[in-house]
Amino acid sequence: MHLPLPLQRLYDLWMRFAHLLGRIVSFLLLSILWLFGFGIYGIALRVAKSIRPEPSRDSYWIDVPPKMADDMRHQF
Repeated sequence: MHLPLPLQRLYDLWMRFAHLLGRIVSFLLLSILWLFGFGIYGIALRVAKSIRPEPSRDSYWIDVPPKMADDMRHQF
C-alpha cells in the first residue's frame, strides 16, 4: 500500500494496535469458550453418567457359538 509518509506511519501504528487487540480478544474468547463451553459440557456428561442406573450384570461378555471351518471359506 502506497501512502504519504504521515499516513503510512499512522497506518503502521494502527496495524500494530489491531494485531495486539486481535491477539487479546482471541485469547479471551477462546478462554471463555474453553472454560464455560467445554467445561459445562464435561460436567453435564459426568452428571448424566452418574444418574444413569447401571445394570445388575456381572459381565458384559456375550458368548458366541463356535464357527465351523467351512464358514471361513465364504466370508462375504
